[in-house]
Amino acid sequence: MAYEGEILRMCPGDLDFTVTQAVVVSGASWNPCGHMIFCTGSTSANARYFHVAGAGVREAFGVYAYPKFMDEAGFMRYLKENDKHEIRRLDARFTDPAGANRRLEELMADKWFWGVLPHNCASFAVEIIKAGGGDLSVALNCPDQETVRKVSEALDNWGRALGEQRGPKF
Repeated sequence: MAYEGEILRMCPGDLDFTVTQAVVVSGASWNPCGHMIFCTGSTSANARYFHVAGAGVREAFGVYAYPKFMDEAGFMRYLKENDKHEIRRLDARFTDPAGANRRLEELMADKWFWGVLPHNCASFAVEIIKAGGGDLSVALNCPDQETVRKVSEALDNWGRALGEQRGPKF
């Protein structure tokens, strides 16, 4: 089974909220939206990654599981074993780092119910960022905005094609 991270038993005391990011990585083969991971830390030595994921029957395949935690080495292992790649990092600036830290601890302490688009990896990261006074907007809760753009373009093209097929215009 591919590595998803560790269940956090105790919150690290060295979390650095001066640099925080929402990290967008590629999704599973069935998931065109990608996956979002919340990251704290300004260097690879103090980077910590948090996300909602689960593996196997024991964790209901991630549908209802504890969020996971990784350090930099764990994140690299996660990417490799899950055949994922990093797409982009979105900076999140906080006015209340303590609020973000509190919300992170609350979310990591409870199981997360995966609700596909309305309650997913993006909403997990957004909750932490908003609790810290930051702002992150993710269209349709789809972390890979390139996918959202492609879907929008396809719908526009489809609409134009339908408009052109409606018969003569007077």
